[in-house]
Amino acid sequence: MKQHINIVYIDDWIDPILNRYLDEFCNELNALGAYNYVLEFEEYTFKKEDSYKTLLNNKVINSANIIVIDSWLFENKSSSLSKFTGEQFKIILKKVLPFIKTIVISQNELDSLSLTIKKFKSNSSETYKQYYDKTLKPVVHKHILSIIEEFEVLEQLTVDEEVDPILVESIQSTIEGIMETTLFEKEDLDELIKLFKEVRGNYGD
Repeated sequence: MKQHINIVYIDDWIDPILNRYLDEFCNELNALGAYNYVLEFEEYTFKKEDSYKTLLNNKVINSANIIVIDSWLFENKSSSLSKFTGEQFKIILKKVLPFIKTIVISQNELDSLSLTIKKFKSNSSETYKQYYDKTLKPVVHKHILSIIEEFEVLEQLTVDEEVDPILVESIQSTIEGIMETTLFEKEDLDELIKLFKEVRGNYGD
């Protein structure tokens, strides 16, 4: 069983302040030995040739345990994925790699009921650390505890041998970022995106 937890930040323009916070967060907790797991942080810059499929097939991303992704990552009017959001990618990950925890961040104003986290603004009255300690840290902490629990339960399932080993192996593969290729062969994800757009059209942007 893996002894590390991977946190990946994805953006088309890496926010240096958010990037710094996540890196410092991991380093500080590693120094304290807070979770008995090593937190590893990595960033990924979304490129113009990227799509949701290239993200899902990217080793850095599909082996992540926690993904922090920009809300308007796919806002490209010349792309068939125009206005495909981080929130929608979060839902797709739940279908393809359900054990990855996804946190969506945005520089835009948010609805009070939204789970998306607003990015820190330099004109704020508080420091970036104070702001993200209040808004982002509790969410990351909750996800880390959930991941550790999943690791421990899976390890117990493996040892107890009370569950079908094929099922246990399937769960372990999914946790490790190994996807079922049939999802792409059937183009289920394209259909899922189409459904998102139809629902969005019915309820408005």
